[in-house]
Amino acid sequence: MEWEKAIKKGYQLFEIPNSWLLIHYYEAFNILFRIENALRVFIYSILKNEVYEKWIDLSITSDDSEEGTISSTAKKRLSQAENFGYLGYPIKCPIMSLTSGELIRLITSDSYWKYFKDHFMGSKEIIKNKLNELGAIRNSLAHFRPIKKHDVEVIKQNAMHVLMSIEKYLTRMVSINNVVPTNTQEDWYKQLSTLGNDSCSFRFFQCEKEHWIEFRLTFFCTVLYERKSSSEYIRYRVLNLVSSAVLKKYKNLKSFLTYLSEDIPYTTIQDEEKLDIKKELSFVFSRKMLSENYEKIKKDFVDLLQTISKETELINSDNLARGEVLKTEIASSSLRKLPSSEYWAVDLNAFNCPVKDDDPPEYWGSIGKYVSDFVAQSIKYPWMPEEISESEVPF
Repeated sequence: MEWEKAIKKGYQLFEIPNSWLLIHYYEAFNILFRIENALRVFIYSILKNEVYEKWIDLSITSDDSEEGTISSTAKKRLSQAENFGYLGYPIKCPIMSLTSGELIRLITSDSYWKYFKDHFMGSKEIIKNKLNELGAIRNSLAHFRPIKKHDVEVIKQNAMHVLMSIEKYLTRMVSINNVVPTNTQEDWYKQLSTLGNDSCSFRFFQCEKEHWIEFRLTFFCTVLYERKSSSEYIRYRVLNLVSSAVLKKYKNLKSFLTYLSEDIPYTTIQDEEKLDIKKELSFVFSRKMLSENYEKIKKDFVDLLQTISKETELINSDNLARGEVLKTEIASSSLRKLPSSEYWAVDLNAFNCPVKDDDPPEYWGSIGKYVSDFVAQSIKYPWMPEEISESEVPF
């Protein structure tokens, strides 16, 4: 057997061998992959804000008609997957182990439909039928049976009917860009807007509909030392805030937030400027959850700031020490010369905290800031260790 490979001819341009499947198979797979994972994120966020951390204990009926919970079903699947642990990625978030059929039954069950119904533009019976049609085509692909070109149009149409409101919901949840007005009179804002210290600052943002609130913590990464090994290369030891460790230590934050993501703004050095590294942690809460639990949330944030101060002092005095939420990382900068200018490029890869097996479902790693189409154009989904597509070039 000789397997031909696709040949990359340029940006978004590939030469596909004639022996490969027809293009509508890839189009169907792409859409179904995105629909199923968007539904997972949607279901998680709804249940997390309705029943808090008990969402993993909700009852479901598995595809083989066994009664269990989200957690027990996921544990069984993960245990089976360990037999082939060298294949694929071990993703431990329970919602990722559920099949499309189980997701559909979860949404449309008599027990849980009340949580989801406001996000669908149709009755439970119609929505269930639309989702089951998607599931039938998905199963044909999953079991390597042929599909029709027309099936792709059915997928698109049903996705439009079912996910129209969900698309807006998810986009608002991950694209939170409006500043919370400083004259906001809600108790949570009055209590939390004064947070901050020498190492950290807070900014508060809300989505367009003001349902989602983001606490954006900026951590100013202290440079402990720098060593210039040549005229074109500098090495640094720098403090880093371990994003996932914050949720492991602070149970109220973990319990009440929807998700935590991180971002490291692009950093360069001009001429003889000092290295200035920042790390941003985005704590996203529903406004309702925040309003009802802000006192407990504030307690954890105050303690987090105190811990950061203590651990900064500790590691400053002993570079080999490590705290619960802080550790040291190596950064470097190298001189890049262009025909008409030069600049220092900074390598901060070590400062990323990818999602690990033992991280809670609330930690999403670096997912980026989506603008308008979470379902169809996301390059990375929560809980996944790598990007699943290339980003669009805006020109």
